Amino acid sequence: MKKNKGNINMRVSLLKTSILLVFACLGITIHSACSLNRIVINAAGGFMESGIQSVYSEGDLELAENFLASNLKMIEILASKDTSNTQMNLLAAQTFGAYSMAFVEDENPERASALYKRGLAYSFRSLPPKKRFNEQITIDQLENLLPNFTQDDVPALFWIGYNWGQFILQHLDDPMTIVHLSKVEMIMRRVMELDESYNFAGVDLFYGCFYAARPPFLGGNPEKGRQFFERNNELNGNSFLMSQFFMAKYYAVQMQDRKLFESLLTEIDQADIDARPDIRLMNALAKEKAAKLRLMEADLFDTGE
Repeated sequence: MKKNKGNINMRVSLLKTSILLVFACLGITIHSACSLNRIVINAAGGFMESGIQSVYSEGDLELAENFLASNLKMIEILASKDTSNTQMNLLAAQTFGAYSMAFVEDENPERASALYKRGLAYSFRSLPPKKRFNEQITIDQLENLLPNFTQDDVPALFWIGYNWGQFILQHLDDPMTIVHLSKVEMIMRRVMELDESYNFAGVDLFYGCFYAARPPFLGGNPEKGRQFFERNNELNGNSFLMSQFFMAKYYAVQMQDRKLFESLLTEIDQADIDARPDIRLMNALAKEKAAKLRLMEADLFDTGE
């Protein structure tokens, strides 16, 4: 673990040094060479993206949280310097969404909601200009637009659906927010059609939560949600522990299946996060969230008394 910390700290140091040099260049050339501005921003964005990707292999949650939190604003600055840069906007969308779910949502839902909203704005801007839309698009307009998207558009579409869906989950008591849920479902359906495997089959996790988190009177369908959780497990070889966590949190609780709830949390607890170094962070996070969820077990299940 010390070696991992040393490696990521070195990356952070190099990243910050590179970005400082970038902004020094910008101060000299921004008024005289817009094209150079873009080149420098692209280079800085590449360093930043590399740093963000390296965090996924980090098993120390505090170190990962500090890295993401300290770089969110830098990513925003880079995105604002070239608003047409779809890759920088995509990086901002991904980072805001992942940081909110991982480190903010459980402790401060209101703040997480605001961060998801910011992530959604960047998600929309990560689309190709000719295919761009926003929250105000109608169902009919979206239905006509979605067939134009290809596999290259999957990352942008996924993070639109993710940030928008997570925002809505924070506001299930607000009819004006829930009305957009059908649009999110349409977007994620297109992601499913184009590339189900993207982001560790994240679209299956989305649909698992989409159906299992809501009661039937709000359009929920726990059994359908279970099928998507199991599909995610199938595609990831049962190694992506967030799937087991969300299945316990939403499906097992909704069905009041305490035995399944305990079995899933035990499976997470006994799993080795080093078995999949590429998703060490997400699995460490699943372990932490599962431990907290277990403490709530008595309140989540009806004792029949």
